[in-house]
Formats: sequence, C-alpha cells, structure tokens
Amino acid sequence: MTTLRTAFITLLTGIVLFTLVHTSCTSSTGKGMEALFLTDELYTDPPNFGSYPATRDQIQKMIDDVDLGNIRAHAWDLWGSMTSPGPQGLPVWETWYSGYEVFTLAGKQEVKARNIIRDFQSPKQFHHFENVTDGVIPQNLPEQITSFNRYTKSVADFIVSSGLNRAQALDSINDSFDRAGTPISLRQIQTTQDSIDTRAIVLKPVFQFIDGFRPTVIPFWNGISPKTTTDLKNPEPHTWRQGVIVDPTGTMKPGDSALMSVNNEPARWLQVVGLEDFYAIKLTEEDVKEFSDFAATSGDDVGKGNMTDSSSIYQNVKEGNYALLMAVHVTSKEINNWTWQTFWWSPYNNHPFFGADRPTSILAPWDNYNMRTAYWMVTPAGSAEGEPFVSFNPYLETNLFGKVPVKTKTGVLDSISWTGVNSNCMTCHRLAARAPGTFNTPAYQPDGFINIGDSVFAGTTKVDFLWSVAIRPQ
Repeated sequence: MTTLRTAFITLLTGIVLFTLVHTSCTSSTGKGMEALFLTDELYTDPPNFGSYPATRDQIQKMIDDVDLGNIRAHAWDLWGSMTSPGPQGLPVWETWYSGYEVFTLAGKQEVKARNIIRDFQSPKQFHHFENVTDGVIPQNLPEQITSFNRYTKSVADFIVSSGLNRAQALDSINDSFDRAGTPISLRQIQTTQDSIDTRAIVLKPVFQFIDGFRPTVIPFWNGISPKTTTDLKNPEPHTWRQGVIVDPTGTMKPGDSALMSVNNEPARWLQVVGLEDFYAIKLTEEDVKEFSDFAATSGDDVGKGNMTDSSSIYQNVKEGNYALLMAVHVTSKEINNWTWQTFWWSPYNNHPFFGADRPTSILAPWDNYNMRTAYWMVTPAGSAEGEPFVSFNPYLETNLFGKVPVKTKTGVLDSISWTGVNSNCMTCHRLAARAPGTFNTPAYQPDGFINIGDSVFAGTTKVDFLWSVAIRPQ
C-alpha cells in the first residue's frame, strides 16, 4: 500500500465535556484505577442476549462460511444487549465509561465521584479531506469532528492500568520495538487483558439536535440516487431529499401528515413520527452551559438545517431542545480483529437489506435503527486479492472524500477517487497506529485488505484497531 504524506481522518478524538446526566458513587482517594473506575450500582456490563457473547470459533466459522445471515443475527443480539434497560432508566451502554474518563480523568486523585457524561470530542489533528494536490490529501482545519466514545469496564480498566492512556507509555513501547528490531507484523499492542474479551465493547454515537418547541423535519437516508440526494459524491444529511416530521410539543400526532419542506426542497406531505421513536435527550440549562466551542465544531453531529457546521449546531443547542441519537458505531472484541457493526435511525425499520431481519427481542426505540456489518475487509476474508467489502454509516462516512494512489495489477501507480460510501470499518480501524510524538499513521486506505506486516506501519505501534488509543493519550 502506498504511503501518503498526510494523516487519516479519524472519528475518535478530542476532549470536551457535555454533561447531561449526573450520578455519583462512593469516593476513593487511591491512585490510578481506584480514583476513577469504581464498582458501583450504576455501571452495567453488557448482559447476555441471544447469541451474544459468542466464542471466537463461532464467529470465525461465520466469517469462513461468509455467513452474513448469522453474522447479522449476532450483530442484532449485540445491539439488544447494549440497549437493554439499565439503572436510572438509562440503556446499559449509557453507563459505560467515556473517553474523557479514560484518557483525561483516569489516575487523578482529585476525582472522587463518577458522572455519566457525554464526552463530545473535537480532533487535534485529523480532519476531513478538502481537496488533493500532488497526491497528498491535505487537512481542512476548520472542519472538525465531534462525537464521544463509550468503553465497557474491562477495556477501560486495561487501557488505564496499562498506561495506554498516556503518550509517554506508548512512545516507550514504540522505542522498545525500535531497539529490539521488532518485525513490523509484531509491532502491536492489545487493549484488553486477553486477546479475546467478550465484554470489551467500544461505541461511537452521533446525535442530531432539534428544536423542542416546534415541529422539525428530519431527513433520513434512503440510498444514493438522484431521487434521494442532491449530491451523489458527498451525500451528507443536508442533501437528503426525504424526511419525516418530529413534533416534541405533541401538537402533531404520529401518523399524521403535514405539508413541509425537506432541505429546501418544494414542500410536500410528510409523515409525522413520534419523539419516542428515537433515543432522545432533552437539553437542560446546565447541558447548554457545558457545551463548548470545541463540541460545536462538528463533522458528524447534525444541527439546524441538517448542517454539521458549528453555527448550525449552536443554533439548536438550547435549553428545551432535544438531542436525538441518529447513529452508532459498535465494535466488540469477540475475535482478535474485533467485530464491526454500525447502526442508524430510519423510519423504514423493515428495510429488506438492513432491517427486515431484526429480531422482535429488540425493543423500542431501538427497533427503529437499521444496521450494516463488516466482519471482514475483503471477500473472501483474509485474501489480499479479495474484492473490497463495503460497509459504512450514512451519518459517519458520507462526508468523506479524496484521492488515494493505488497499484494496478501491472504494478503501475494510479490515482483513484474515493468517498466514504466506499469505505469499510475494519479496513479503517486496522490502520490505527501511533508514531512517536504524533497521533497518526502516515497513510490511509478506505477499503481493501490491510496486512499487519504492511510497510505502512514501519516505525509505528499498531493499537489494536482503536483510533482513540492512537490519538487521545496525553
């Protein structure tokens, strides 16, 4: 794979708090883990749910057999586990540890209580690709990404107790690889105690902020065609041509229709859906006060007019407005390469490819989310000559674009255009690596096979598919 002279855009970084729900636990004055990660009645491990957790052999057989049916069934069971009811009316995943806790607060003695926090992030160095010059994908500094992560206790504990949340520790590991002349394929760490940890799950949710005092039209993804988007190259939410109406006031009732416009399209009759069809969070005065400039510079979260710029987001981050969960990336370490599934909200919860196989055990509002999986990079799995397997989330990848140089079968270099709708979760995260004193790997490939011994990893440490471990340590 050809090395580029720029950093890949990551969807996992930054340090900004957005506190929405508060709850405390017994305090401790110890160092490290004791100061932060406490066993209390709030944190809840992902419960058993259908086929989750599965053994490595069970999942590997699905991969070897290209058994998409059972893979999707397992992904739905993982979704059912993490969205199960937890304490204080929260879904289980909301009790998991935030990136802020893992990479910023962990080990500080002054931390005496744990809050449930939504850790919206802004990037330090990875940005969307704006244009390409001489084969280099430059950084578009004004366009930053916000979101937050969630980590189950086992992976959070291991990252902190092993010092993987500290830049000095990671740089020391990389130096030791250099001194020992470690082969590229072995220049890697793991982020869990064992190579397999069925309770290790990492999430990345994305929200849309809407007005709490009047109806809002919310566009929804319905594929890529001139009928569904006004931009076939970068079909972001503000380009989608279909939508539904959400009225938090309750004046419009679910099932009603009203004449409204989607993204400045001519007004037409749109269906009203209930707020209860979403995982919705009503913003308080404190939420608005804690929402920072960094959190507003978003490339994924959606604000007024279905735009992702900071001004549009700020216009909807007001007391009484709502944050609607629109998408979630989910990865679990039930296999060495982690499992990869991504979910997004849709009014068509029986979509023939993405939702019709959802089991009835998935309860509302979680049954309104469709799903893709990416348990391999190429088909057949593990083959450098395999065909790229495309799997993307319309809220997380549709705004990505650029050009990458590739080798043709004759060995000649060529430059191809790519967009986020041609990407693969596992390919992207396989590239997660850290070079000394930096937060990036020096190359990017949107899809296709990545060998663990690829020269692109020379001089770096692969960080077990977790971009947050590559870029968030301080």
